[in-house]
Amino acid sequence: MAEPRLLERFLDERRAAARIACDSTLVPAPGQYVMAHDPASDDPLAVPVFSAGDSPDGFFAASPLPRAWTPGVQLSLRGPLGRGFALPTHARRAALAALDAAPAYLLGLLSRALAQGAAVALVCDDPPEELPAEVEIRPLEALEEVAQWADYLALAASRAGWRERVRSGDRLTAPREAQALIVVPMPCGGLAKCGVCSVEVGRENALACEEGPTFDWRF
Repeated sequence: MAEPRLLERFLDERRAAARIACDSTLVPAPGQYVMAHDPASDDPLAVPVFSAGDSPDGFFAASPLPRAWTPGVQLSLRGPLGRGFALPTHARRAALAALDAAPAYLLGLLSRALAQGAAVALVCDDPPEELPAEVEIRPLEALEEVAQWADYLALAASRAGWRERVRSGDRLTAPREAQALIVVPMPCGGLAKCGVCSVEVGRENALACEEGPTFDWRF
């Protein structure tokens, strides 16, 4: 296949920021990421790019992406990297909750959950348009109720949002099988163990670039 490239950008980044064409071996699973770089750019650093769902020729990329990446730009991709979501095959009530991260980080799970006959609820305050009719949209204020209904919960949050909502006294009741994608800067993509992406998970600190960025729910 030709070199990876960005095919189009989208104005409404709640659903996806762009569509990237690449070989199927480079497509990250939901919750995983690839390190992407524009070889023609003066910026030497690659950026982590997450999937918002598969496309026939690659994948839809979740926001944010560098503004300098315009349609047609050729990209160098390394990955997939990290640990992604593991939707249980027996899950029949899947809740996808975007705290202070874009719901696009979770949308790659939609087709997988619906394909196995699961009911799906997307919990966020700014949902994207044109979602499958089977998906129920609930506001964040209903998160506790939806979490108790679900037999699987996938959550996306920034490091601060994870700490504030889940690690504080206002803890969320999670089902037995739950995972959290913690969105943090990952400048080295697991190459240097720089520690920038360190997050508190349970009673330990973990490197999101290697041990995550998707973690099993534990306290």
